[in-house]
Amino acid sequence: MTHYDDPRFSYPKYWLSRQYEHQSEVTAISKLLKSLRFNKVYDLGGGYGRLIPTLSQFSHHITLVEPSAKQRQVARRFLKGQPNLNITSGNIQRTTLPRTSADLVVLVRVLHHLPNPTPALLEIHRLLKPGGHLLLEFANSYHFMSRVKSLITGLPVSTAPIEKRSLANIRRHTIPFVNHYPQSILNTLSLCNFKPLRLLSVSNFRSPTVKRFIPPPILNYLESISQSPLAKVYFGPSIFILCKRVDKQSTP
Repeated sequence: MTHYDDPRFSYPKYWLSRQYEHQSEVTAISKLLKSLRFNKVYDLGGGYGRLIPTLSQFSHHITLVEPSAKQRQVARRFLKGQPNLNITSGNIQRTTLPRTSADLVVLVRVLHHLPNPTPALLEIHRLLKPGGHLLLEFANSYHFMSRVKSLITGLPVSTAPIEKRSLANIRRHTIPFVNHYPQSILNTLSLCNFKPLRLLSVSNFRSPTVKRFIPPPILNYLESISQSPLAKVYFGPSIFILCKRVDKQSTP
């Protein structure tokens, strides 16, 4: 049994107190996809389908691939009535989906479960049509507060588990929670034949104190205008990247 199949864990309930983070991700997706439209989209590790309503604005048909049986069951209730949607089981690192069948693959809040993202990225490259797009998110080990802590303590920036409360779950359910260094992800994308097109820094004001004292409309506005400029310094705890599948030219 995995963390997400635990009957004591409710992923929809987890997001009830994280509306700012949810809206930040919706804003980032809308910015990155903008005027793009896709025929076939795969949302890999999409949980109960939290982002499907947003993704449906840019796509004709979406397949939600989720390894957790419980999350697939929740998704069928949450997305009841959603047109052109298929919900299926699948291992992110080796799906059963056909080669070169997707125009866009979405991987949000998944890489923090993958200490080594290479197998998943190679699988995504296999799934995408030539010139297809990847919308990728990863937990940023180099975010601003991590750097401040490093300066104060004199210790290097850590790639330790991102949620201390999950350590017990990690031991019990053997599911990793890790941050990734931005340049490491960019290097891996290049090795897996992906070209980054645009980066955004997301959830830049993810602080209980900030969320308590700043009204949501103002916070959402500040988030929206900060995502692009703060991406240049990898400020936020979450980084979104829009990539394109590229194929190296064979040498004659």
